[in-house]
Amino acid sequence: MRKAFRQIPEPLQRQILYRLGWGAAVLLLTIVLLSYTAELYSVLFCTAVIIFCVVSAFMLFRRAVIGDYVVISGICSEVAVTPVKKRTKMITLRTEDGRTLKVMIKQRLKKAKPGDMIILYVATEMPIHESDGEPLIYSYLTLEAKGVEKIG
Repeated sequence: MRKAFRQIPEPLQRQILYRLGWGAAVLLLTIVLLSYTAELYSVLFCTAVIIFCVVSAFMLFRRAVIGDYVVISGICSEVAVTPVKKRTKMITLRTEDGRTLKVMIKQRLKKAKPGDMIILYVATEMPIHESDGEPLIYSYLTLEAKGVEKIG
């Protein structure tokens, strides 16, 4: 299992560890809740979150091991930010074959700018929508940005 994990691309490894880390953090929270209170609903909720995190990490691991993902790389050509906090909400990629692709950002990218290299890991069965005649991706497994600081 360790050998298979090491053969997975590094961004997917980080995403798996991130999900397992959240599961471990909620497990610690559950232990603290149990020591102070024996409230059943809080413990059940925390247990559900732990199960979700572990199953999610396992499913991503399985998908990565069998190669059920597509890697899309390109140069960021445009960045759309939120009006108030100026967070990146959408980027436009120019892929290597000259196509344009819009991607809705679900994680925080700090100071994304045109010219940065972006690598997306996308599930093979993920639907691609259309916006203004250009393909639009709403969901991806993980994103690797070279030349961009990433938070979370």
